[in-house]
Amino acid sequence: MSNLLEEYKAYYKVRAEKYANNPKYINTYQAEKDLSDAMQSCQTLEEFKDKIGNKNEMCAIALVKDESKIEYDFYNKYNEKIRQLSSQRILSKIDDFNNSQDLTTFVVEEINKNSIEIAMDEANTQLLLDWHLLENYEIYQKAVVPDNYKASMLETTEENKQALIRNVNDLENNNDSWQSNWKINPNIALEERFIDKFPYKKDHVKEQTEKYAKLINR
Repeated sequence: MSNLLEEYKAYYKVRAEKYANNPKYINTYQAEKDLSDAMQSCQTLEEFKDKIGNKNEMCAIALVKDESKIEYDFYNKYNEKIRQLSSQRILSKIDDFNNSQDLTTFVVEEINKNSIEIAMDEANTQLLLDWHLLENYEIYQKAVVPDNYKASMLETTEENKQALIRNVNDLENNNDSWQSNWKINPNIALEERFIDKFPYKKDHVKEQTEKYAKLINR
């Protein structure tokens, strides 16, 4: 029995040392150390069941807290203000939990909620998908052609405009199922987390976004 007790003590000591001197896992280390200290103080294995209390639960909670902080700091660094919402909300309430099962339920709910928020946010970059339609609209609108082709040019111009509007309407109707009364905001695509996704100079993206917003009346 004594050998088994020493093995348990070594196990919990190693668990705690895994997070030692890691500034990103301060809470986890403290929780694991508390658990290990309880184990180290035991003279028999039977003592541990009386000393463990909810220390295992607190280790799990501390790990979620530290990893949520890591995630929050990462997204905050890149101004990903929507993607950081789940970790932000988790951090704001995690100290209210004292068992991992309830925390797990809460975390899953927040992750699912944030997934929808992210999808709604990214939907504002519809212009990235419809860039060619806007370009075609401008090309046909500005085309210098003989008189007998002008009517055809105007018709094609209008077709591209209606395609832009139709795509926005379809997008809004689809997203309404996830977020009631969701409406596209083209200017969100100009924010830091999105504008670099466009393979064009920022000034040109801003110029085209203004035209796009007017065409789709948003």
